[in-house]
Amino acid sequence: MSNPTDVARAASQPCDASTTTRTLDLTTADASLTGLAAGVYELMHSGTGFAVAAFAATTSMPPASGAAEVACVPVPPGGVVTLVVAAGATLHARILAGTAALYVVRKVLA
Repeated sequence: MSNPTDVARAASQPCDASTTTRTLDLTTADASLTGLAAGVYELMHSGTGFAVAAFAATTSMPPASGAAEVACVPVPPGGVVTLVVAAGATLHARILAGTAALYVVRKVLA
């Protein structure tokens, strides 16, 4: 899904019968989903704490000082983030405090 037009279409497409969802339980330890198919995904965060997701080896929380950059995508409490995933990717995620579920919704371009 390297064509920007296809990515934009999939991101704006409503969920339909070909939409799939996986759940990733979040704690303060790194959690992962392996073998994600290529496509556009929406990450839906069910919790009340700040979460981060990444395609790196593990997830790291950005430092409070802002002095360093960390390769991650913030997922706000109760929020939704859209990601483009390469084939065979592993998604890592964690939450700052407490527990939550991260719903990983794949939107298939019709």
